[in-house]
Amino acid sequence: MKAESDKKDEFLITNIQRFSVNDGPGIRTTIFLKGCPLACAWCHNPESISPLQEFFFDEEKCVRCGACADACPADAIKPPLKRKFVKDFEVRPIISSTGSILDKIQDGTFGSEEITRSSASMASEEEMADEIAAPQFDRDKCIHCMQCVDACRYGALTAACRTTTVDEVYGEVLEDRKFYESSGGGMTISGGEPLMQPDVTRSLLKRAWQDQIHTALDTTGLAKWETIASILPYVNLVLFDIKSLDDRKHRKWTGVSNRLILENIRKIARAGTKIRLRCVIVHDVNYWDPEHARGIVEFAKTLGNAVVGIDIMPYHNFADKKYEKLGRKHFFKGFPNIFREDVEDYRELIQKNGPWNPTVGGLIGSNRQGDTFHETNLLNKVSSA
Repeated sequence: MKAESDKKDEFLITNIQRFSVNDGPGIRTTIFLKGCPLACAWCHNPESISPLQEFFFDEEKCVRCGACADACPADAIKPPLKRKFVKDFEVRPIISSTGSILDKIQDGTFGSEEITRSSASMASEEEMADEIAAPQFDRDKCIHCMQCVDACRYGALTAACRTTTVDEVYGEVLEDRKFYESSGGGMTISGGEPLMQPDVTRSLLKRAWQDQIHTALDTTGLAKWETIASILPYVNLVLFDIKSLDDRKHRKWTGVSNRLILENIRKIARAGTKIRLRCVIVHDVNYWDPEHARGIVEFAKTLGNAVVGIDIMPYHNFADKKYEKLGRKHFFKGFPNIFREDVEDYRELIQKNGPWNPTVGGLIGSNRQGDTFHETNLLNKVSSA
């Protein structure tokens, strides 16, 4: 059993991605912390938004044993229920034989459950079959105890994150140190939003800095400047997410204003920290919107030499299943992926109008931008930027 002092030092992460090549220069270890103050409609890591423990439910693996419902102390799980349904059921014969049902369907007042009940009442025993419905989860009542996950023996319920400590995480980082040295890589702290766990983020970055491991902070920039200033001395490179430069659009699609975010990135630039702008391209938000690309270029120019690169991040739908397993709605469910060729005009526009050679999907390869580890960098950081 862990001591109370150890428990106080624990925090939540969703993943540690080793041999990452899209989260900064070279081969990197990326730590994904849990919790984010934004609620981006297209979020690719929805399990990282809430700061609380959560679980995934994979219905295909569920055997309807009910162990999860029995284990739940908050009565937040309805157990599997047996119900009857009509084998090889077709709507047309039932509609044609019952005029009143047809009328209801035409005026939109007849639901699929009523069709099933009506068909079942007219079906013979041979035409009926039993079905066991999956357990139902009331996530609003969930107290995040994870007892349902512990009770599931078939992998249908799995934790969306895990508790760990700085020592444990940094131990994994050090295991790949030889790859950082040969590729110009290092450690990246991501999320969620790492600034929501400033003590953890600062501790990890400081350890890597002291060991002369290249450090990158992947952030939305939504935090008090005092928080950022206390972390910045240990950061070689900031991967700064730009969702939208238009405050109205930013509020609409992320739930928060971008005013503090843009103010903070200007201060980071004045502090002398190198920045890569990461620009997500999403259906209905800024695809295709040449003015958005031009706006990114003009904004980057105002940050001076601090901006060492621009990364175009096209939307992908890999998270659709995650939303489903978390029991959440996804605004962009079913939207197609945006591929490299779809944003080629965007990339060319940025390249022609600035000194950057923009990437699509993140920086891949060795550390080419000159943001390698410099011990003197520590002395140049200022909290009054």
